[in-house]
Parts: sequence; structure tokens; C-alpha cells
Amino acid sequence: MAQSIMVEPSGVYTGPLQTKPTPVVVELFSSQNCPACPPADEYMSDLARSSGVIALSCHVDYFGKTSANLGKPFCTERQSRYIKQIGRKSHFTPQMMINGHMSEIGYETSNVAAAIVKGRSERVREIKIIPQENGVFNFTMPPSSVGSAAEIWMAVYQKPKTISERGKSVVYSNVVKHYLSLGVWKGGAMLQSVYPLIDTQSAGFAIVAQEARTGKILAAGNYKL
Repeated sequence: MAQSIMVEPSGVYTGPLQTKPTPVVVELFSSQNCPACPPADEYMSDLARSSGVIALSCHVDYFGKTSANLGKPFCTERQSRYIKQIGRKSHFTPQMMINGHMSEIGYETSNVAAAIVKGRSERVREIKIIPQENGVFNFTMPPSSVGSAAEIWMAVYQKPKTISERGKSVVYSNVVKHYLSLGVWKGGAMLQSVYPLIDTQSAGFAIVAQEARTGKILAAGNYKL
């Protein structure tokens, strides 16, 4: 049966009641010093509440430091890798990457919405995450025939944070605090344990398997605290 997707005016996505939505990973590359970014940051808050959407906001550091200092070198490095993979010559913000290979301008929400709907059809496999004791979690990779080895990584993201700058307040949702490499996945079923270094400000973490050459995301899971 084909899976229908409902897109509400706010940009929030809800899957059908009888089936679980296929996961779609949306990464926003933003900056507090970027004048065009606030609409994308606001849209990201909607996406963070969307069913089946794994929303990750990564703040680059090439716009300089701000009072709250959300910019991280690893976000700039990650965006640089995407820029190379999609064949661009320069960085830009706000950039949204959908499923690791579709690039959109973050405030062009209709284009982002269309890419998310397309991402549903890619049937990204679900990574199941199960809590254990003492801050340890197990995750299982589903069996799949991947063309090449995929990199597994984990992103720990924070609770919504309101920051006031230049007389305006902006809410930043799911800002990535840590990235951690978890090794390589060759397509077989796999069980692995991980300690995600969460704290009282953490909202959750995502685990993603991604083709190294193309950036395309093959499997993804999200655990909300």
C-alpha cells in the first residue's frame, strides 16, 4: 500500500495513523550571525516536532563568534564535505541537507517540504535504539544490501534554546552538541552499544548510516529523551 504524507501549512509532517513514517534526516547549517537564517531556524522547530523527521541543526563557525557561541568547527567540516559532494564551490547558509544528498535553501520551505516528501520514497531503513542501564543504549542495524560500506555516526542534540541578539529573540531547536563516529556498516544485521554523553540540556540523539562517497543516508534512528 502506498504511504501518504500529510503536509500541514506550518510545515509539520504527519504520517498515516496505520503506518510508521519512513525516517527522513534534515540537517540545517545555520549561524546566529547569518541575517537570512532566522526563518530557517524557526522552520526547524516545526520539523523537530514532525512525525518521522530527524531534525538536526548544526551551527557553523565561519561567521565568527557570538555571545552564546553555538558555532562548532565540526559543523563547518560537515558542511564542507557536503559542499564538495554536491559539486558547489562555496558554502552558504541557511543550507538544509535532506537524507544527506538533497540540498535546499533553508528558508525556501516549499522546496524543503518537497524534498522531504521525496525523501520518504527513498525508504531509509530504521535504526532501533533501546535504552539499557547507566546511560548506555543498544542500537540495531537492519539487514540491507548496500552498494558500499557506510559510515555510522551519532549526533547528540540539545533542548530548544531562546537567544536574544540585536534586539530579537530566536528559538534554536535540536542544535547538535556532539558528533561521534561509530564505525562502518557493510549492510548486515548488527547490534552495538553506545554511550551518547547526554546531560540535562540534551533533548535526544540520532544515529545515522551514510554512504561515504555520496553522502546518501541509508538508515537512521532517533531517540528523544
